[in-house]
Amino acid sequence: MVATAILIIAHTPIWVWVLYALLLLLGLQRTRDSIIQVWRMLTLPCVVTFLAVLTFIGAGPSALPVMLIGVVVGSAAGWQLEPHGASRRLADGRLWLRGEWRSFAQIVLVEIFRYVTSVVAAMDPTLNADPTWHFPTLFISATLSGVFVGRTAARLRLYVAAAATA
Repeated sequence: MVATAILIIAHTPIWVWVLYALLLLLGLQRTRDSIIQVWRMLTLPCVVTFLAVLTFIGAGPSALPVMLIGVVVGSAAGWQLEPHGASRRLADGRLWLRGEWRSFAQIVLVEIFRYVTSVVAAMDPTLNADPTWHFPTLFISATLSGVFVGRTAARLRLYVAAAATA
């Protein structure tokens, strides 16, 4: 079992580890209060959305309904999970974000899920043709990505609302 795990880790491309390290760094930055430009808040959700799009491209058009439902469900959950008062538009147009560990935990969950499902699918390529494996894993992946989108949309709503009242 240990030998198999080492073999899997050794055959994981370097770019995957670099991407995961970057995502963890972005997640760690979210653990403390910060004042940022709006584009920085959008970085993490854009990366996660890009990964979801790549997953969709690899899955094919038959997966579109499953992925769309997952993104909608995840976005609705993310909207609800964003606590009130967790972000605030400042007078100079920047954004204050309260530090929290939820984003970091969510990134870790997404990374573990994507890595495990990719490894399992690589070890048994026939799983990708099996709808009982393929569609649920796509749904979960899209839902996890949607949570980032929903939380970001909730923050942007507050940001835009504050600009309209100013």
